[in-house]
Amino acid sequence: MTRHLTRTLSATAAALLLLVGCVKKSEYDALQIENQALQTRVDQTNHLLVQSQADLSTLQVQMQQFLTVQAQLQKTQQDLTQSQNEFKSLKTQFDQFRTQRRSAMVGKKFPVLNLEDGKVLREAEITAVSVEHLSIRHADGLVKVALAKTTPDLRWEACYDPQEAKEKSRENLLVNAQEMQARRVREQAGPPQTPAPAAAMPARNVVAVLRTQLASQRQALNREYQALAAKNPSALRGAEWDSSQPEASPLLNTLSGSRAVLGISRLQSLRSAIQATLQQLRELDPAAR
Repeated sequence: MTRHLTRTLSATAAALLLLVGCVKKSEYDALQIENQALQTRVDQTNHLLVQSQADLSTLQVQMQQFLTVQAQLQKTQQDLTQSQNEFKSLKTQFDQFRTQRRSAMVGKKFPVLNLEDGKVLREAEITAVSVEHLSIRHADGLVKVALAKTTPDLRWEACYDPQEAKEKSRENLLVNAQEMQARRVREQAGPPQTPAPAAAMPARNVVAVLRTQLASQRQALNREYQALAAKNPSALRGAEWDSSQPEASPLLNTLSGSRAVLGISRLQSLRSAIQATLQQLRELDPAAR
């Protein structure tokens, strides 16, 4: 019996051990699966960490490059400001020098002055110097000569600059146009005025003078438009412009009163001056254009 009991207990213990072993095996497998999942996540996290570190290093390099470029830009801006200040200083000095040179020319005398246009002035004396002209007293009277038509020596002494003369001429034309427009407004607002002495001139002479004035005004308006178009190529691309009668160009009508193009008011002022001249001309010659 003891032997039988021993065998029974041994069989039971073996069964229990087998049962316990089966439960632990399933738990172990589950833990293995969970461990593998965790290991995969750890590997992915490590990969992301390495990638982030690489991205951080790249950003640090880019930031350093940005700081270098920023420092260079600041240095360039400082140099530019310094250059602009030096240029302004030099320009001021040159303007003073040019003014002194032109003032020193006043009173200069020439027994004979041969101009480039063929004129010969005897006993000539310079009485005034401007950006564009020399005023000269000579044996036969007074004359104003464009610097461009004097002599190389006189142009050099006067520090003649064709661009400066051109800009001054344009300014004068604009001022004259504005004055004519203001005078026209005053005349329209006020009572009828007594005809000016010039009206006593024969009609054909007045017409000739007005035609010359009209041609000059149209040339000025064309020049002003070309200068404006050069400054605003995109805004004026495709704009219709009639160089023969620029005051009638659609551009001045469609943009009338508008500030879409900086400088359009100058064209409008010149157009108004042309219209005033045309009105005077048509009163004498209705067929005038």
